[in-house]
Amino acid sequence: MTRISAKEIALQLRRKRSSAMAQAVVSAFTERLQEEAVKQGGYLSQAHIKQLDIEFQAKADQLTNVFEQAFQDAAREQEELKWSAIKRPAFDRLIVKRFEHLFVHRGADGIPHGSVSRRLLPGFFLALNMMLGPDDLRKFHNRCDLAVDRIMKGKLPVDWDFVDKDAEILEIILDAQYAIAVHFEDTARRSTWFTQIVNSHLAPPTHDHAADANWELSHRALHMLLNGLMSDLHKAVSDDLAWRHFKDRHPEADRTSIAVILERFD
Repeated sequence: MTRISAKEIALQLRRKRSSAMAQAVVSAFTERLQEEAVKQGGYLSQAHIKQLDIEFQAKADQLTNVFEQAFQDAAREQEELKWSAIKRPAFDRLIVKRFEHLFVHRGADGIPHGSVSRRLLPGFFLALNMMLGPDDLRKFHNRCDLAVDRIMKGKLPVDWDFVDKDAEILEIILDAQYAIAVHFEDTARRSTWFTQIVNSHLAPPTHDHAADANWELSHRALHMLLNGLMSDLHKAVSDDLAWRHFKDRHPEADRTSIAVILERFD
């Protein structure tokens, strides 16, 4: 299987977008010229052409907005590709996968959607390292790496959706969620600490007018983030069979205490 690099993907996206924009502009001009020519009996005088030039110039602002939106979309896609291309540990990818649906993005309507910015990732991983400790975090990384190697058998690119359905992977991520959750027993204090860590280590925005240029982790966004991050643990606590399997690995776990912590994120 041939792996396409992020640079090649970005180039393909730019070419596709540029081609679409060029075709749209040329088609609009051509159709307008043909329309006017029909009105004038198939002939356009110099005066008519000058009048059309004035009309086209008047539409420059509209085209500027279209191009600006396209460039913003390109910057966002580049950021997403950067995240996909960087050789990030499997554990990092699978953890982020739990809340990536919350990431800020600009919809087809041009309006920003989402409540969490990718800019939080440096602070998020720093907070994770501080809570779990480097030794335990390394164990999670090693377990994930071995599991991904077993699942993919060396095939590239890694199919993360496929990997995420593996039973062992789900156990590893569930174990990590439990290790994170117990640090939120004093929810208010830990939430304040977590927010401060994230907001003091935000990555710079892709550009000044990016949808998340002024974003910071708020109380509401934190709760949405933690809800997504703990999604597998939510399911385990709510299901008797899943909890029994989890309890086999963590006999010290108290179902009620974990449920109380998770409810505070709702």
